[in-house]
Amino acid sequence: MKNSIKNLSKNFGVVALLLLASGCAINMEVPIKNPVPSNISYSIKEAPPAVALLFKDDQNEKDKTEILSGRIPMKLTSQGKPFEGVSWVATHIVNELKARGLSVSQSKDESNSTVVAIKRLHIQNHRVSAYSPFVTFTSVRADIMTADGPQRITAYMKRGKVPLWSFDEIIDPTYNEPLATIVKELAAKINQRLFGQVVSNEQVNTLIDVINQQANTNDDSYHDVFQLGFSNNPVAIPALVKLTKHSAEYVRLAAISSLGILRAKDQFNLLTSIYKSKEGLWQDRGMALKAIGDIGDAKSKAFLQQEMARMEPLTDKESNWNKNIIWLYLP
Repeated sequence: MKNSIKNLSKNFGVVALLLLASGCAINMEVPIKNPVPSNISYSIKEAPPAVALLFKDDQNEKDKTEILSGRIPMKLTSQGKPFEGVSWVATHIVNELKARGLSVSQSKDESNSTVVAIKRLHIQNHRVSAYSPFVTFTSVRADIMTADGPQRITAYMKRGKVPLWSFDEIIDPTYNEPLATIVKELAAKINQRLFGQVVSNEQVNTLIDVINQQANTNDDSYHDVFQLGFSNNPVAIPALVKLTKHSAEYVRLAAISSLGILRAKDQFNLLTSIYKSKEGLWQDRGMALKAIGDIGDAKSKAFLQQEMARMEPLTDKESNWNKNIIWLYLP
């Protein structure tokens, strides 16, 4: 009898903690919106050949059924139905590439198609208490099959929000915005591997001017900073370097991430210095680690392997988050 009461008390305590951390959001429905494609086309002088993309769900069985994990169970939906992550991402990557001016279609037949194998699509949520931010880590790990063999493409975003009046307030900033951004990032990386198209210097410089005018007052300026990364144009690199020191967190994180998206090898030392800094937020260090992984050369791969080996026995929160980032890039 005593053991039963003890177990009941323990279970009640666990439930109480979950309710406190979630703000009573357990199993709430999270409607995922369709992202709006970018309105900046690539500067295409000679149209590349049309490409049919075949997206394959290459996840293990557990990951196929568990797109969302973490502290608070929630139900992702799309247009009133359970959220089908891989097909959703595939549809909107193709829409994004078309909006950029590329001749791309989605295929269901492997013959005469370029295969994009989704190795994992995952969202992890985290919250300490009802007074702390609700946080999500959204990530994709995929291989695109090219003439030079499989090439890794990834996307990763951390976002947080403290709900003030209703838990519905967290849906857009922690679910919809990250998913929309990773679609654009994956599309940009597919363009790099298959088409090599760039946004014009003129449009890049216009974006830089807009960012310089608005980044201190407009909370949404980080979207424009990401567009510099998605431009595939190295002209954006000097401006991004300056923005890695911006006071606005999301502007700064977008700039750090974008240096990796542009595969700015000459900024390796800057990125490692941000990653190794003991000051500031983990987000900066995490995005620097992601950017190092995105560079993708022998030097950056060796750095990731070295860091993974160093952190393997560590179990603190930051080390675990860093290992999750590095895992995206390892074979």
